[in-house]
Amino acid sequence: MQKVDVVYTYVDGNDPAWLDKKINEEKQIKVDISSSGSSARFMDNQELKFSLRSLDKYADWVNKIFIVTDNQIPSWLNFLHPKIRIIDHTDIFSKRSHLPNFNAKAIETQIHHIKDLSEYFIYFNDDMFLGRKTKPEDFFNKSGKPNIFVSELIPFPNKTAFNFELRSDTKKNDYQESVIRTRILYKNHFRKNIYYNIRHGVKPLLKSVLEKLETTFPDEVNATANNKFRTGNDLMMLHLCQFYCIDKKLGKPVYLYSVDNNSILKKIFTLNSKNSFFFINLDDIKVADKFEKLRNANALIFCLNQTPKTLDSNLIIMKNFLADYFPVKSQFEN
Repeated sequence: MQKVDVVYTYVDGNDPAWLDKKINEEKQIKVDISSSGSSARFMDNQELKFSLRSLDKYADWVNKIFIVTDNQIPSWLNFLHPKIRIIDHTDIFSKRSHLPNFNAKAIETQIHHIKDLSEYFIYFNDDMFLGRKTKPEDFFNKSGKPNIFVSELIPFPNKTAFNFELRSDTKKNDYQESVIRTRILYKNHFRKNIYYNIRHGVKPLLKSVLEKLETTFPDEVNATANNKFRTGNDLMMLHLCQFYCIDKKLGKPVYLYSVDNNSILKKIFTLNSKNSFFFINLDDIKVADKFEKLRNANALIFCLNQTPKTLDSNLIIMKNFLADYFPVKSQFEN
């Protein structure tokens, strides 16, 4: 197995210089961005610090760690550490006219442009964490094929996979719309229906596939890179990559079962599986109970998702949990 890098996207929404740029761009946007521009999407609760602690504790085999930012470096970060590389948006965006950019989906179309990025890498949002000791084979098999973490044991054909209007109201958002548009794009070009849903967790990826897809869909990649705030029209570049890997047998679908799922049938099928996942929406009124379950879950991956509806009290619960769960400073901190 070759070297495996990690890529993070990071933003500090409290940074005055960054905030001025965002406000200036918002004034020029003529569509409603009340959701995509919400401060909750950009709030820094120091999740990155604790995610790096999870890497340090549970994945010491990682090669380089690239942190993609808009001219920002966390004050606590030892950016001179030999494993750490700070990557500015100006280093990866093909067109300066696409900057400044406040759209995670746009930034994700550009991450394979990172200089010296390994062919094999794992993508993290800063709210994603490892929950137990790992090895490279948890993410890439011995022949280098990525594990594509999916949310179905068996992907049954269904109309909602390709029709946004058939989704329930709770699942009608720009993220889900982008996933469906990406699935339709893939179907129309490659004549293949992909019914798997990709878990909202870390993603093992191949740089060469992202490069190929950028040349295959240059207009769609450029259009998304040009969207400075997220919309339902955006391409989900990393989903597209994983759809391609599934279709072309370059990667293997791996069911990442939810520890919080009470289905008896799924528990039977996953009895001996170590591929576990825990997702917490921080707007959950029972978030304290969720964290208590997570504490004992021994999950491979967990994600703590802040939304515009997240209460300040829930953020305090999260911060206390992370400080308790990962109490030891990582080698990446000052």
